[in-house]
Amino acid sequence: MPHVAMVIPSLAGGGAERTALRLSAGLAARGHRVDIVLFQPHVAYPGEVPEAARLLVLCGRRAWGRRDPAAMPATAQWRPERAPLRQGAGLAAGLVRDFPAAAPLLLRRAALGRALRLARYAARERPDILFANLAQAEHAAFYAARLAGPRAFPPVVPVLRNVEAPGSRHTRRRRLLFPAAAHVVAVSRGVAAAVAEAAGVAEGRLSVIHNPAVTPAALRRAAEAPHHPWFADGGPPVVLGVGRLAAQKDFPVLLEAFRRAAAERPCRLVILGEGPVRGALEGRVRALGLEAQVSLPGWVENPWAFMARAALFVLSSRHEGFPGALVEALACGCPSVSTDCPAGPAEILEDPSLLAPVGDPEALAGVMLRALARPPDRPALRARAARFSMERAVAGYEGVMELVLRGRAGAHAVSPSPETH
Repeated sequence: MPHVAMVIPSLAGGGAERTALRLSAGLAARGHRVDIVLFQPHVAYPGEVPEAARLLVLCGRRAWGRRDPAAMPATAQWRPERAPLRQGAGLAAGLVRDFPAAAPLLLRRAALGRALRLARYAARERPDILFANLAQAEHAAFYAARLAGPRAFPPVVPVLRNVEAPGSRHTRRRRLLFPAAAHVVAVSRGVAAAVAEAAGVAEGRLSVIHNPAVTPAALRRAAEAPHHPWFADGGPPVVLGVGRLAAQKDFPVLLEAFRRAAAERPCRLVILGEGPVRGALEGRVRALGLEAQVSLPGWVENPWAFMARAALFVLSSRHEGFPGALVEALACGCPSVSTDCPAGPAEILEDPSLLAPVGDPEALAGVMLRALARPPDRPALRARAARFSMERAVAGYEGVMELVLRGRAGAHAVSPSPETH
């Protein structure tokens, strides 16, 4: 079985982090040797780190000293990878020469440190394939591969989880770096189409694998009681939003849509999550006079208990890649609506009547009211979510591994020239 490195900057909390843990658990359960490789010792979900996988933190002594020991699994291993300063300087000089557009990033000490530590990890542990999750991991993997050389570093497979604008900084870097990718995984058809166009990835080097948003553990936890009084006081139904409190999620539009919907049908709104726009959202709640109807309880460990008891889940995002919270709500039997943002909601819901234009609170309020008026068909909602199971996701990743490793073995058999790999 292949030895898999699942690289992600940290496990500080979020959909990408939770998905990386789920995939690692699923691959380990299938008999693969799995390393979850971090650059920072931040773990928001210590109970979800699979025991069958190794958790390795490639960080310096200072960062390790700032960790919260109570939040780190006992099995976590610290790997203070070091490399000579001249090696880092040589890597920076070579990469700046080859990729001048990336020079501002490459000249940052932290970015070089991640690449050097990852190169040393790969030389010591010799994983067969490396999945890079999020931009920091992508950059570190490609730069480490350049440092180590194609024979000494595993094939790199970036996992793309969001739609980036064609002219964005990330897209420009990907256009420079992705020719070195062994393959690319996109979490939805919309993300695949965007990266194929913006980063120039050919169709044959791109696979769509939906995130494993439905897990038995999450469904078991959905049976627990949510820690919020509105689900037990017999009051109006609760509308639920879940996500990082950031501009991407466009919760101000949800607040305005809720205000319009609540004027016609009594209901309350709970938004789970933390993030940089909390203060602005709280101010907006006060400005709209919704303090008695809107609750922002912050990040919760068990959002599924809320989903199982909410009358409606609403995704109001400006853009997504594959909104796992939307699938999780369906899996909990919660009726769900969304903005028709790129990418993911339309291919998850497959019903235009459940979608509203991005940034249009009046249209979103109308979709919410129609959904609240329908009797929920919970078995049908759960059946729709079952298409995004752990088994399907793991099978997809195993297919990519077989394709990449078979191609790598063939390339090695055909020619010893590094330029062919």
